[in-house]
Amino acid sequence: MYNFGMLTKEKLKSIFKDRLHQQFMPPKNAKESAVIVPFLLLNGSWHLIFEKKVKDNSQHAGQMAFPGGSKDKKDRDFLDTAIRETCEEIGICGDDLTILGEIKPTITLKTNFVIYPFAAIVNKPPPYRINRDEVEKLVFIPLDYLIKQHPFRYKKFIFNGKERTTMVIPFKGEVVWGASARILDNFIPLLKQ
Repeated sequence: MYNFGMLTKEKLKSIFKDRLHQQFMPPKNAKESAVIVPFLLLNGSWHLIFEKKVKDNSQHAGQMAFPGGSKDKKDRDFLDTAIRETCEEIGICGDDLTILGEIKPTITLKTNFVIYPFAAIVNKPPPYRINRDEVEKLVFIPLDYLIKQHPFRYKKFIFNGKERTTMVIPFKGEVVWGASARILDNFIPLLKQ
């Protein structure tokens, strides 16, 4: 079995480099958003940084997600959106990121968002400046753990009193599910090749 702790920056770059500018036709009337899938080398092994959204009245309140958000008119493109939102939410800004490439866009099943994910290496160590109006906390999940969980299992999952059948990835009392799990499912197989 491959030792994913030994995955180099160069190998990560080669995995995602040919994945720029994918063609994708979003559904009509979908809300457009973009996220950064942040890879961080922490204590000698790769982790992905997730944020747990604050529990407010927003559509994705309390969920585990990648940093990002809705596209603004002032954003040049979806990458600009992902970087701006990541900077606003968790204080990891443009120079702190090495963009690796795009991941296949993902559509939310209930809230009509199309999410454009971008893989990036975070060049800045924690702690990070968290926007407490949007983010409750950050969760650092080892990449090795996520790879070992793949293929992800579909389970019945209750969130905010509603039952869903979705990919579920538990980690230390938190659960990655829905669109975030599908984003992972779109690129984890590339790391296993």
